[in-house]
Parts: sequence; structure tokens; C-alpha cells
Amino acid sequence: MKNLCDNEVFFLCLFRQCVAIRYFWVATIFLLVFSSCKRDINEIVPVTKEKFEIENYRIPGESDYELIQRMVDSLPEGSDIYFGSRVYTIDHTVIVTRSLNFFGPATFIRENQIRYELKEPATEHSRYLLLDKTEGLRVPDRFLIANDVSYKNTTQINIILKISGDTVFLNAPLGKMVNGNGVYDAGTALFKNINFFWIIDPREYPRQQCSFENLLFDGNRDNNRGSYSWLLNASVTALTKGPTTYRHCSFINSPGETILGHNAVIINCHFKDLNGSAFHTSADKVYNTEPEVSSYLSGNLFENTNQISTTINGHSEGCITHSNSGGYYTAVGNRFVNVGESVLGALYPSLGMHDWGTNNIRFSDNEIWSNGRMIYLIDTLTPGDIYNVNISENEIYELNPYDWTLQLLAQPGIILENEVNRQ
Repeated sequence: MKNLCDNEVFFLCLFRQCVAIRYFWVATIFLLVFSSCKRDINEIVPVTKEKFEIENYRIPGESDYELIQRMVDSLPEGSDIYFGSRVYTIDHTVIVTRSLNFFGPATFIRENQIRYELKEPATEHSRYLLLDKTEGLRVPDRFLIANDVSYKNTTQINIILKISGDTVFLNAPLGKMVNGNGVYDAGTALFKNINFFWIIDPREYPRQQCSFENLLFDGNRDNNRGSYSWLLNASVTALTKGPTTYRHCSFINSPGETILGHNAVIINCHFKDLNGSAFHTSADKVYNTEPEVSSYLSGNLFENTNQISTTINGHSEGCITHSNSGGYYTAVGNRFVNVGESVLGALYPSLGMHDWGTNNIRFSDNEIWSNGRMIYLIDTLTPGDIYNVNISENEIYELNPYDWTLQLLAQPGIILENEVNRQ
């Protein structure tokens, strides 16, 4: 197989810079949308735990989302929330602004996707949209506009600030699609973004420490096919200074990415049948120090992940993918089976003020069964060094033995074992 051409490398580098801008932009918007919140967290607090059986607090007529959001907003820091053995349908993103612990054995399933359409044309400068309907939308839902399933034909994520009849008012101008188009005809589709949980702080960079245990997250990808953009419909987004822990959880049928963030501890979980990545690592250098962003993965099974091509999804190049400061993790004792284009995403130097680059990766003692490559790309065009990346001592039963000789000579800070060593 031939090496990636310079144009392909340049495009991916440019895309990484866009990723950095988008994460910063979305975080800034959420600070504005929730600016009325008065709570101020100055440190990561290991608070006293209280136990709450969530069904004991359900109000008649309340939806699953409304119950969960109300409890998350009202319970004290450090509470343990227990979900019984039932299915919870999530139709809006649950926003978590404090440290909480979530326990199963429940199943969370994303609602069947609703297609909304523009009732009149719009442009990149539009601050409101007239839709064919607004049932199922609420403030502050996030959404994007899409012409088809490809990420290239979608806008960036925007936020609904107000709804009046069939008109939604936006937090920012609609903007252009990735492909540069900024004119939207009547009939163009709008899709709501639904994360099961988004851990965020309305006043500053998040410091919460949350945990999820013995829960099943069903992304319902067969009924969420309007857009495969990586920006849409992650399972959990947690970019926090406090650790987010996942134990004995299952993540299945993700239409896009699955876990997004840093400071993650992922133990004995199962990821299966995912369109995008299982874990997308991202941290902002402006708001963190390097010791604050490390993640740890062990004892997990990754099966049939990143199944949609990255040319369509935009960020499904690996089972574990990287953007801002996308390294900084240890992955040991995991099993990777049929994980799409590559096991790990691109390795690249720092791309700017928000990014340390993909450094400090230890990937060892894992079992690999994949027709794809071990890594998607080593960037040798961007100035700077990649350091302390050790991908070695794995049990490799099946893998594409891609030739990285020239790239490894250019980036000696990478140790890479890339050939089958088990029968």
C-alpha cells in the first residue's frame, strides 16, 4: 500500500486546526448561554456521597430526560444516582454541572432522529430559522444543518436561544458548511444533537469528577442516519480537570463518536458497532497543564468500531482518535477487533496555542485483530516534534503492515511495532 500523499497530509493538518477552533467556539458559546448560573467551583472537591434511587423522584407525566435533568440540577455534589433495570429514552442532552456518580443497570437509548426542514431559505448570516415544525426542540438544544450524510455538507454546531412558534433564534450566525457553502434552500435538513451526558461548567473550565458504572448506552444509529458528522450525537462529552470514570459500561450503536474528552478512566467496558471512534481524546492547552489531561484505558473490548469512513464522518480514522493535545493516555490490556481504518488516529506535533500535539502515549499489552493499520497518519509536514509515543509489546494477530519507515526517521520520538507477531 502506498504512503499518504502530501496533499492528504496537508488536508488532515488543516482539519486538525479546524477541530481546535470548533471545540473552543462551542465551549465559549456554552459559557454565554449559561452565564446566569451563580455556582462557582474553585477546586475539585471529593464530596460526601448520598444515594438516590431516581425512580423514587419521578413526577407523573415527566419524560425520562426531564426526570434526569431535574435530578442532576438539584442533587448535592458527589451524589450517587441509581437507575433501575429499565430503558430511558433520551431526547435532549443532559447537562451535568456538578460532580455526580451514575449507576445502572439501566439502558439509555437515543430517540429516533427527527428531521426538521427550513421552511424558507437561509444564509450563513442568519440568526433565526423558520422551520416546518419545532415540536421536540427546546432551549438550549444544539443542532447542525445538513445537505446529506457527509460531514463536509454540514454546518458547525449552533445553539437554540429562543423558540417562538416555528421560528428558532440562534446563539450565533448560522455560518458556512465545511464545504464552503453558505446558502441554504427551503427544505434543507436540520438535526438536533443529543449527547446522553455533557459534563460542563457554566462559569469556567470544568473541574467536575463524575463516574458511570454498569450502564448501557445505545446510540440507536439505525434510526439516526441524517448526518454521520463526528460533531453530532456523541455519547458522553467530558472535558474536565477532574477525572471521568467509566466502569463495566457498554456503548453500542453509536451514530458518531462515543466518549469525547480527556482525564478519562475507562475500565472493563465494551464498545461495539460504532460508526465513529470509541474514545476521542481532546484537551485545551490554554486551560490545562499536561498532568491534568492524562487518561487510562484497560480491560476493554473494542469491537466493530469506526465503521464509517473518515471521508464521510470526518473523524472516524481510528478506534481512538486525537485532536487538541490528543495523546496523553495509557492503553494496556485491551482487545481491538475489526476496528475500521486504523486502531489509533493521527500522530502530529503541536498545531497551535491550544494544542501540545499527540505526545505521551503508551499503547502496550493489547490484543489486535484488525484489517486496518495500527495508526492512521504520522504528520511530518508540520514543524515540531512528536515525543514519548510508545506503541509496542502488543499481541498482534491481524493487522495491515503499513510502511512507516520514512515517517519514523523524521519523528524519532515514536516507537512503533506494526507487524503481526502472533499466530
